[in-house]
Amino acid sequence: MLKYARAALFCLACSLALTIPARAEGGQGTSFFDSINAVLSGFDVGLGGTIITSEYKDTRLAGSTLPLLGYEGEYFYLRGVSGGLHLYRTSWFEFNAQVSYLPQHFYADNSDDWAMRRLDDRYSSMLAGLNTRITTPYGIVAATVSTDVLGYSNGVIADASYSYPFRLARVALIPTVGLQWTDANYNDYYYGIKASESRQSGLREYAPESCLSPYAGLTARLQFTDHVSGFASARALFLNQEITDSPMVDTGEKYSFSLGVMYKF
Repeated sequence: MLKYARAALFCLACSLALTIPARAEGGQGTSFFDSINAVLSGFDVGLGGTIITSEYKDTRLAGSTLPLLGYEGEYFYLRGVSGGLHLYRTSWFEFNAQVSYLPQHFYADNSDDWAMRRLDDRYSSMLAGLNTRITTPYGIVAATVSTDVLGYSNGVIADASYSYPFRLARVALIPTVGLQWTDANYNDYYYGIKASESRQSGLREYAPESCLSPYAGLTARLQFTDHVSGFASARALFLNQEITDSPMVDTGEKYSFSLGVMYKF
């Protein structure tokens, strides 16, 4: 689970630190979109830590600390474990080709359950796809469609979210809500149980279909200086019944909590 926690933190913390306009409150004469563009440029480094829960039965809570890195350029970007090429970009709209690391995995040895320890491992993978983001004074709408390019699940993941940054005193708050769609191939690989696994574990066979899972999150960011900021974030993913009906799963919620400090050059 340590590898999963590190990847999740890296993706979450860097993406929040680099792509959400926590510093988008411009001074007099500065437009909203100019402020956004000022944030979405340059190079960031930092240090963060996270705790993440697991949906898998009797799998231990994990935590980690690690360095953070991000870059936003005119043509290329790095946002945690995602990187890509801006195919089209304006002050309020962007359309990108992207590759990213998928941290989702299950290692049987990490479970304390006898039957779960007799299942096959499920591995992390790489995704390739397209994403878009629309930034307005009324919030940020983002969407991504990706597919597994290493052939572990051959699955497809689609994600759509809405964020509305606002400031409360010196703290920028960014609430986010979204939907995550995973296809039958993805769900079957990470949550299904084959006949051979059923025989050796005693768990019933299971083959889930595609499904939608909603999520919600909140990030708080405090700007200490022009270059140094700190953040805290929490995210909850509410798993669809297609997933929670799996004998591998014993909870319908998945939570992550992160803290970090970033320096912007």
